[in-house]
Amino acid sequence: MKLLLVHRFIRPDTPGYAHMLYIMGKRFAAEGHEVTIFSAQPSYNDAYDGKKLPYREEVDGMTVIRTPLLKESKKNPFVRSINVLIFCACLFVHAVFRGRAYDLMTVTTFPPTVMAFVARKIGIFRKTKYVYHCMDLYPEVAEAGKIIKGGWLKSIAKRIDKRNCDCAKAVVVLSSDMEQTVRERGVHGSNLHQINNFIIDSIDESIEVPDDFRKTNDKLRILFAGNIGRFQNLESIVEAIHLLADNAAVELHFIGAGVMVEPLKELSGDLLDESIFFHPYMPISTVMRVIETFDLGIVSLSPGVIKSAYPSKTMTYLESGCRLLTIVEGDSELAKFVISNDLGVVCKDASASSVVEAIEAELVAARAASVDRKRIREIGRSSFGQDAILNRWCRLLDQLAG
Repeated sequence: MKLLLVHRFIRPDTPGYAHMLYIMGKRFAAEGHEVTIFSAQPSYNDAYDGKKLPYREEVDGMTVIRTPLLKESKKNPFVRSINVLIFCACLFVHAVFRGRAYDLMTVTTFPPTVMAFVARKIGIFRKTKYVYHCMDLYPEVAEAGKIIKGGWLKSIAKRIDKRNCDCAKAVVVLSSDMEQTVRERGVHGSNLHQINNFIIDSIDESIEVPDDFRKTNDKLRILFAGNIGRFQNLESIVEAIHLLADNAAVELHFIGAGVMVEPLKELSGDLLDESIFFHPYMPISTVMRVIETFDLGIVSLSPGVIKSAYPSKTMTYLESGCRLLTIVEGDSELAKFVISNDLGVVCKDASASSVVEAIEAELVAARAASVDRKRIREIGRSSFGQDAILNRWCRLLDQLAG
């Protein structure tokens, strides 16, 4: 098939999906598909410091197209909105007016509802079908994260995205919780498929652990690595460290950037740089070596968010052999996975007191026995290994082609 894989960010840009989609495209090309990736110049959080890349590039058996956009920042929503319009317009022109139509295109939920809407409109002019790869579900995830409230905006967004799902050749969600949310919209469901994300990178032992992260004490060290945003309920974790302030056996570290960095620093108060530490963005290869030095990796979502998203940092922690401090609903697929495989602890709820209780339980467990990091890594690979997940994608493509 002639495949068009669409996402604003692609490797060497830094988001996890930028790497994952590149790996997917490389595998699809190896399976004999004609693969084009439609993206933009690296720009995420200004983390890329390399040279400007070609507009069109042939690499790893794929064609990568990078449409030019305006320089933007998260503090300028107007420019970001203009870039969304430019990207969507360029995608529409590329897909509609090229000589040979694509058989199938994949789009994600970034930006929310928009990319699938554009894919749907492309299908009016060409016979290109689309796969809707739902990394999260809007507007439900925004409502659970208290970004929007109920009303006309939510109603319109849900109506558009329901239509996006209904018209897709396939809708791929990450978990049974997300599938249930899609079904509750009234989507018929015959095109629904569950395929979770996969482990992107393996440990590179040649990379040195930065000095700031070398373990020099007996403290239980807890890490949150990734986008420090609004949906992670990270305030409760900082509050929990305050409640544990008399217990000098715990440290909390954050690695990454996001809108919640400054509010969390302020909430840390006099514990900042004493038992709560913030570190800037690091390449994923370095982060994975750093995770190996920690006892607990935080997988936390605000109440209700797990029904519309699945935190991919779970896979990164497991590949690094790190136990999980999990703050999600106990009846979720993720919580059941952690408990049934003894991969860490699940908090009873999202309150600071429940986080304290979970951390104290891990303190007792850590003193009683050493952690089998090899077992954790093996469980992660058996559930989220690249080959297993990519094989499921290839079977889906074969099904759609047939």
